[in-house]
Amino acid sequence: MNGRLTYIYGAAAHAWQANESALDLKPQLQAAWGKRFRRINHFIELTLIGAKSCLDQSQLEIEADCDLYLATEQGNVAGVADITRLLLKEQEAPMPLAFLNISNNMAGFYLAQSLKLHSSNLTIAHHSFPFETALDLAMFNIANSYRATPSALVGGVEECAYPLSQHRQRMNLATDTPLAEGSSWLHIGAGYPQHALACCEWVKFFADEMELLSFLKQAALPPLTYLAGGDNMSDEAAVNFAADLNICGIYKCANRVPFHTTHCAYTVASFISEKRGHSLIHINRDKRGHRYAALSLSVI
Repeated sequence: MNGRLTYIYGAAAHAWQANESALDLKPQLQAAWGKRFRRINHFIELTLIGAKSCLDQSQLEIEADCDLYLATEQGNVAGVADITRLLLKEQEAPMPLAFLNISNNMAGFYLAQSLKLHSSNLTIAHHSFPFETALDLAMFNIANSYRATPSALVGGVEECAYPLSQHRQRMNLATDTPLAEGSSWLHIGAGYPQHALACCEWVKFFADEMELLSFLKQAALPPLTYLAGGDNMSDEAAVNFAADLNICGIYKCANRVPFHTTHCAYTVASFISEKRGHSLIHINRDKRGHRYAALSLSVI
């Protein structure tokens, strides 16, 4: 590592509560980009809307060598479910474009093509910490880049498959769990501190709660630091962490949305827009309650 700071130039938090049928995002997509996109699936629509919103709010123009990191847990789950049903239940072949659009990095491809980027394009899937993993990798590559001012667009995107009852079963959730779809993004990089909204200090992963607390108690936390817990942490657990660390308060987004597995991206982007001059420690726990991921950022 060469000690470069990772600055955040733009942030956008988008989430939509899931109902019993998929939202029609085409009007919002066309309004955002000023053009129509043909033959793309819902997951790609979510990606394009969130990323464009982030760049529209960014204090710095995106450069052609800006890298893309798309984080997801479920990926193109609706498209995969539809194609599986066609193949196994109806014994029909899927349409060629429907099959191509569920490839791992097709959403990133459409985004890179629309932004005219010539850079790396990664889709990162992780069972518990998709956004934290993508952000950690992006920050590592920025810190070790040969470029003078490397940058990246990092987002967390999740969709639901319908009917929601089957989607909850697929995710091993209670039958009454509210769900959401999300597309939240950060535009980050090294250099141009005058254009920064915030600075991300670190992203780290821990084997258990003891290791996490030991690290945080030794960290020099700013006095105006809030703590936010991920969807797999109870409010009580977040309060206990805050008490152990002498944190000034618990952060909850002004517009709270139901469960989606890249909620970390939504929380971080929301904090940047709502808490100027404050810092955030975001703690997420895996579904089994063993491993943890945490990140630290300060809003300028």
